[in-house]
Amino acid sequence: MEYAEILKKLTKLKDNLQDLTEEEAYTFWEHFLNNGLSDIKKSAFLTAMRIKGETPEELLGIIKATKKFMKFPEEKKKALDLGLNYDGKNRTIYILPSAVWMASEFGIEFTNHYALKVPTKEGVTFYEVMKKLGFPGKVSFVSQREYAPKLYALMPLRRELGFRSLINTIEKLLNPFRAKRVVVSIFHKPYFEKTEVLLKLLGYENYTIIKGVEGGIEPLPDRPTFLKRACGEIEKIEPKELGLELPKEISTEDVLGSSVEINRAIIEGRERGAFFNWAVYTASVLLYAYGVVESVEEGIKRLMAHFLQ
Repeated sequence: MEYAEILKKLTKLKDNLQDLTEEEAYTFWEHFLNNGLSDIKKSAFLTAMRIKGETPEELLGIIKATKKFMKFPEEKKKALDLGLNYDGKNRTIYILPSAVWMASEFGIEFTNHYALKVPTKEGVTFYEVMKKLGFPGKVSFVSQREYAPKLYALMPLRRELGFRSLINTIEKLLNPFRAKRVVVSIFHKPYFEKTEVLLKLLGYENYTIIKGVEGGIEPLPDRPTFLKRACGEIEKIEPKELGLELPKEISTEDVLGSSVEINRAIIEGRERGAFFNWAVYTASVLLYAYGVVESVEEGIKRLMAHFLQ
């Protein structure tokens, strides 16, 4: 099918929009990344897909086409890939650095891929906080500029469009280190099912999907966090049932500065209060996602015994 014919399926009246097959999505996206389309047609495609809503099969085709142009770093098959939103945070503290540092004590290695100033938030990334802290824990990083230059080249267009597109979804699932385990963040509860279908199509046997702080993987300290492990049911974790005093306020106007200050205090042993407990809670979720423990509660007990002995 010609590229124009594929685009026509997405430019009909809204009630008549048609889904693409995996092959059509692959073919079109390959052409897209190879600069075979004008910026107008690229914008039309991303806008139409945003309005229609992407299917797991379409996203699979797009991910496969993207991987064709990727430069893969050294494999980290035993690691847990942190599938974080690339646009980062702009209003809440990161506790993930301390949690990763804690979980690394239990033998878990992590991977993360990122880019800076990604729309729509253009927020602070996990990588930036870890860099300021001196990279505590066992984490391997690679930038999108390095591993997927053709995808990174779309950043000016993404900023010009100004809305979350399918790229925001697929980039956190590209897994350049080829890890066998992944923990993925979502913004909205209805995305559990679609994300799980896509993860299965991508061949993951071990995955965890979390709806956490700012659509990230850190559990919410003040209300329930929902997560779903491979082939399991959606679990609801009530923080008030964990027996931990957790922070009542995690908002900040200085995400980078506040995150560095709090995480450094935890790592250096100067903070053993509510934020330390939140780090333990987050680390227990990581241990649970990897399969080190059978429940978040078990993870909390083991972490407390290790760090407060």
